[in-house]
Amino acid sequence: MSDILARLSAVPTRHHTATDSTDEAYDLQLRELVVYLRQPGLIPSTSDPNEYLQALSPSIHSLSFLYLLRFQIQQAQKRTKRDIPDALQPGGNLWKWAVRFLRSFDPIQIRYSVYEWRQLVELVARLTYMKAVLALKVIRDALERLSPSEIFTSTHLLLVKLALRSSSYTYALPITDQLLYHFPTDTEHVHHEYLLCSEHAPSAALVTEASGISSKLSYRDHLQYFLYSAMIYMALKKWDQASHCLNAVIASPTANAVSKIMVEAYKKWILASLLGYGKIPSTSKMIAPHVIRVYQSLARPYISLAEAFEKGDLQKMSTEVDLGQHIWQADKNTGLVSQLFEAYEKFVIVKLGRTFSALTMADVLQRTSSSSKNPHDTEEFVASLVMSNELRASLSHSPHNDGATMLRLSLGSQTHIFREEQICAKLIRARSALNTIAQGVAQTEQTLELSQENLQFLAKSQKWSGDLEKLGSSGEAGGGGDIDEDLMGDGH
Repeated sequence: MSDILARLSAVPTRHHTATDSTDEAYDLQLRELVVYLRQPGLIPSTSDPNEYLQALSPSIHSLSFLYLLRFQIQQAQKRTKRDIPDALQPGGNLWKWAVRFLRSFDPIQIRYSVYEWRQLVELVARLTYMKAVLALKVIRDALERLSPSEIFTSTHLLLVKLALRSSSYTYALPITDQLLYHFPTDTEHVHHEYLLCSEHAPSAALVTEASGISSKLSYRDHLQYFLYSAMIYMALKKWDQASHCLNAVIASPTANAVSKIMVEAYKKWILASLLGYGKIPSTSKMIAPHVIRVYQSLARPYISLAEAFEKGDLQKMSTEVDLGQHIWQADKNTGLVSQLFEAYEKFVIVKLGRTFSALTMADVLQRTSSSSKNPHDTEEFVASLVMSNELRASLSHSPHNDGATMLRLSLGSQTHIFREEQICAKLIRARSALNTIAQGVAQTEQTLELSQENLQFLAKSQKWSGDLEKLGSSGEAGGGGDIDEDLMGDGH
């Protein structure tokens, strides 16, 4: 055991190696370790794999720990003839080892075996329905730790599915809040100057399709991820983020026909716009006019409902809701539709601040045109708007009016300051997003060799090729001096 253990622990993480170790030397060590770990019969049948796992640290000897853990899981599956043995269920011995590993592994070492890492993640995800939230938390931590933050993988889609299935929406936010603008790199466009162990290399240059970090992806997976992310945000009433994700779906490029996922996203986009902003904003200019016409024809009931909402016609809105019950149920949008009346009252109350400085609850009730609420219910509703900062106002009891509650709406200057704070926060988020996208564009240009320097060199190369052909056809010689002189020039 001592000889095997010495070999398994021979390559620790970069922080535990010699400071003068080069990337090339460390890369060679890790590749040789992977070859050693993949050989059959590595652990003798007479040995107890638990002893090796206990002797190794998942954060220092991540590669060795991963392969030993996979070996022990496979042994348990063969022994029990079950895909998810009891030992892998929460509380079991293998579950504890898997959680410990996925929350502490060294991401640089795991780059050399991301396929095996993904297999473990997908195995953890295949737990019972009641325990999906436990798998969700572990997979989220593992995905954050691996840190391909800008690259979309099948694990991202798996994560949002678990979040929806377990109704544990907030656990997915650290992942859904990330900007994704890359797919795993095609091996034809890999920049080989980066080694997998390079700490400062961009993820897009290291994460490839051949590595196995993701199962094969299609445009459907991409659309589903943003649709499911939008559903998570809608459940949390984060309408800005939900609208962004839905726009990513409905504005996706299409040739002749839109997909069912895109139509479903358009319907949810209408409802999210009404709930978040009280109106339907103009669609993105990236969407072709014929695509918009298709959306509108397939989402006619939603558009009729939105028109009644925007016009403030509560009677027609109620009629549209009743007539379309089977449609909302079939589209699984009943919950969103049921929130429209409350959202309408919210926007009516917010608009009162543009006209009045103070109102009694009875006045508010009268102007919301709601017959289903009494002054007490209206007061509780207004109080919830104030506490959530959706309404800039205060509530007070008047001693001269039979204790009636007064709604005192904020002055215009205070509202203006509040709006400036909101705009400033949005600008900061937008600047951060633009910086991230700019870095991604630079990486893409480098990957595709579209930088200004490469394009200039390509233009020069074509010019030289044409000049040489002319010289060859005329039988002249001595053109090499001109080319050498051009290479030493400034390129102008």
